[in-house]
Amino acid sequence: MKFLLSIILISTLFSCNSQNKEEIKSEQSENKWLAADLVVKWENNKSYILKMLEVMPEEHYEFVPAEGMRTYKEQAEHIVSSFNYQMAKTGFFDLPEVDNTNKKSLIQSYTKIFDEIISKLKNVKDSELKTETSMWYGQSTYLRILNLADNHLAHHRGQMIVYLRLKGIEPPSYIGW
Repeated sequence: MKFLLSIILISTLFSCNSQNKEEIKSEQSENKWLAADLVVKWENNKSYILKMLEVMPEEHYEFVPAEGMRTYKEQAEHIVSSFNYQMAKTGFFDLPEVDNTNKKSLIQSYTKIFDEIISKLKNVKDSELKTETSMWYGQSTYLRILNLADNHLAHHRGQMIVYLRLKGIEPPSYIGW
């Protein structure tokens, strides 16, 4: 009888422990689902923009489609420079500076900057993304700043696709689904 009671007691403890682990897992996943989606989005952004930077030959990095427009290199630099500005305002990120000395250094800068963003997103709680800060356009949450940076990236990346096509270069297939 003692043996049977011991087994019942042990199995009850294990099931409670298992239930607690499931509750903790559920709480953790509820606290990280948005950040996890952002990680996927920013990993895709990184892959796609790096392919775009690679496919343009360095001799065309100074290409300007029309007067008053940025060069291909300036478009690329503008994207990540804006990340530095916007995300520094949040106090959430401390991104490396952009080195646009040449194609290789620009690609290295992109890699470091995107790696830093992705690393921070892997460690942020969804509740932190609700934090508000003052921006030049008014109050904003960290989440909104990340979404605006993503939108800004897409806008200029689209322009860079036109630069590639004007040079007769096939843009990389879209990454982001």
